[in-house]
Amino acid sequence: MNIFDFYSDSFKHSELSALLTLGAQKHPGGLSSNFLEKDIWVTEILRLLYEEGLVGDHAIAFKGGTALSKCWRAIERFSEDIDLSIHWSDLAGEENEEAAWLQTTKNPSQQQKFRKKQTKRLEAWSEELVSRLNERFSAYGIDGLQAVLEPESEGEKIDIHFPRVTSNENRYQLDHILLEFGARNRGRPTIEHSVCCYLSEVPELSELALPECKVQVFEPAYILWEKLTALHQFSTQTKEPNPDRLARHWYDVDCLMEKRIADPLTTQKAMRDVVEMKKQRWAQSGVNYDEVPKGQLRLIPEPERLKTIAKDHQDSVNGRMFFTRPDDFSDIIERLTKVESSINAINDGFEK
Repeated sequence: MNIFDFYSDSFKHSELSALLTLGAQKHPGGLSSNFLEKDIWVTEILRLLYEEGLVGDHAIAFKGGTALSKCWRAIERFSEDIDLSIHWSDLAGEENEEAAWLQTTKNPSQQQKFRKKQTKRLEAWSEELVSRLNERFSAYGIDGLQAVLEPESEGEKIDIHFPRVTSNENRYQLDHILLEFGARNRGRPTIEHSVCCYLSEVPELSELALPECKVQVFEPAYILWEKLTALHQFSTQTKEPNPDRLARHWYDVDCLMEKRIADPLTTQKAMRDVVEMKKQRWAQSGVNYDEVPKGQLRLIPEPERLKTIAKDHQDSVNGRMFFTRPDDFSDIIERLTKVESSINAINDGFEK
């Protein structure tokens, strides 16, 4: 039976709840029923976006923690939001990408003009996507299934609300799915990857029809360098970053390195592409992205800033954000300190 038939018939909600409870009891990774339920909808939304083409013809890369989790099992934490990057020149309708890049980055005035135009384009595009999603949702016959564009998000955030039959006691997990779009970044290079529901890993539920699909996900090297440069930003920016949910970025990079998803020492093109994009499109006060390829990457912030991030890591552990208990934050920092040194040593050598 199709999983969504249980949602459309309220008399079957108790049966669905029992199936999800069974799934939690039998899942090899010990995933909770509320996460297994949300993951069904995450996978279905990905299917609608990519296989049913609701995102249109633009190059759009699936990335972030959910991509790391669903495509590579690189991390063992709850990451149920969908982070997507629309290739900037596709959204802008620019056929000559190189010329458009030179024009929109040649001075601060042109950069600001591009950001304003791109924001308006994204707002219009996201409004259309919400309409397409809700039109598609109407065919499910499920009460409470709805897409809503977040006010004041400038088109960057769409909330997908769905009816829950499980309870959510995890304060780190949203009760809805967040689609988060970036329109000032690249949406390629990507690779095709198959994704399926975590619930499909339970043999006792093999007769249940669950969503699955193929997505276009950022090449691992680009995901890694986006994460590495994010740590560089959080470590060096003038303004104190909001520590809430911030420690996961250090955890993710540590997992990427430990599982060798991509090698920062042999992916120089990805590094330079990401650095150039962030320098031109995502400038932050105090952050010098040009330091990265010169052997001056910073992954570890100053002690006082690091202390607040370490507290967030412990809060996330207490909030049951992880499938299995992660290493102490001090161990993660110790490993990343060595990673920082090895990357800087090789880049310093290249620069010279």
